[in-house]
Amino acid sequence: MQIAKLLTADKVLTVTAYNARQKGWAMPDNLYQWTSSAVIKILERREYTGCTVNFKTYTKSLKFKKRMENPVENQRVFEDTQPAIIERGQWERVQALRANKRRPTKTGKTSIFSGLVRCADCGAKLYFCTCNTYKDDSQDHFVCSNYKSNTGSCQIHFIREQVLYRLVLSCIQRTLAYVRMFWEDFTQEMLAQDEASRRAELEQKRRALTGARRRMEDLDKIIQHIYEDNVLGKLTDARYLKLSQEYEKEQAEISRLATALEQEVVSEAGQIADVGRFLELVDRYMEIQELDAALLNEMVSKIVVHSPERINGRKHVTIEVYFTYVGKILVPLQIGRDALDQAEPA
Repeated sequence: MQIAKLLTADKVLTVTAYNARQKGWAMPDNLYQWTSSAVIKILERREYTGCTVNFKTYTKSLKFKKRMENPVENQRVFEDTQPAIIERGQWERVQALRANKRRPTKTGKTSIFSGLVRCADCGAKLYFCTCNTYKDDSQDHFVCSNYKSNTGSCQIHFIREQVLYRLVLSCIQRTLAYVRMFWEDFTQEMLAQDEASRRAELEQKRRALTGARRRMEDLDKIIQHIYEDNVLGKLTDARYLKLSQEYEKEQAEISRLATALEQEVVSEAGQIADVGRFLELVDRYMEIQELDAALLNEMVSKIVVHSPERINGRKHVTIEVYFTYVGKILVPLQIGRDALDQAEPA
């Protein structure tokens, strides 16, 4: 919606208006009125990366004329069939960012880390918490979305935004310093590092997605059977309503899970140790003195926050920063660690 408002304010011709002007047709009434659905179609159109996508829809039978949307894994993609408008890595990153939407809080404040912070135990997002009664930004913090005031299924995983900012900035500076100082060692190490585990994780998500879709089909059959039993008088109306509500609730939850898994599979399918693209980002950001949303969106795929540990009477929180294209970077050489301790920040 924000992109649509900006395009409307800048008086950029809509797709319909531009097409009409190019072909000499009658111009529409609203030349600059962009809608969010039009922007979404542009952002999600994979053909802009230079490929051709076939079998995006299908029909169940010759008698059933309605076109159904085909799952992504059943579509056929032919790469490099036309000049690319945008880079494939950028398109994949946009899909990942759209899956983690940053919604403003009731105070109107947002965090540059919203959508990136994940729980180390349950994998859920960490919610950004703030309010107007806080004296300053030092009290803004993140908590696990499954904590729910100690009534949920996970621990709090509390971390203040300012602490997270300092830890992430320090991690990025030290990592980029190591990559620049040991360029060849880093490249060789990343090319050989846990590619098998990455592929195994992706395959696990694909199996989970297949299981979710199979359960959706089973629920459709179950709902149909209890409906028939209700019509035949084998099941009371009250019992039918209760069962149908429970099954429909489960179906809605599985549908949301399947959508999230499908987006993760699509975004991660082409992100297996692409060291070259990450090195291009390292060249682009030579010296990082502060963080902003644009830099984080381009450099970081997720930030994992662990449960706090009490050491010598003080709580310590461990975080893991996963970089775009390469994941978590470990400094493999002891000489690299020693050099980084003596080096200036990147």
